[in-house]
Amino acid sequence: MDQQQSFNLNADFLGGYSAVFMKLVFVLIAVYLLVMVVNFLRDKFIHAEPSLKKEDMADLLLILNKLFYVAGFGFVIANIFQFLLSQIESNHRRMGAMSFQGDWDYLTFGIIILFVGLGFKAAYKALQKKRLE
Repeated sequence: MDQQQSFNLNADFLGGYSAVFMKLVFVLIAVYLLVMVVNFLRDKFIHAEPSLKKEDMADLLLILNKLFYVAGFGFVIANIFQFLLSQIESNHRRMGAMSFQGDWDYLTFGIIILFVGLGFKAAYKALQKKRLE
């Protein structure tokens, strides 16, 4: 490491799991957009008849809703298990003293992801409601 470097901006503050999740979400959105563009070009140049069923955005919202729900609950449950297992390890010598100080970053990240998933679900319902009108 360079001796003149004072702060590493590339440090993994959450151990890298949140960065992996965000990269997965970006890859999923990019692949979905690529499929939408290919379908648009196929419909425009190969199949000339108009298609009335266009649910591309609703499907993306539904997929992101499920992904954010599963990931949010995964981060929350993993952080709770990590806390409980660290308490067992640290209280092995001195039984009875349970401290709630620890690393709760994954729990907060999981809760934020759950609320983003709720936002995707609300957007999906609003889109379906608008489509029915």
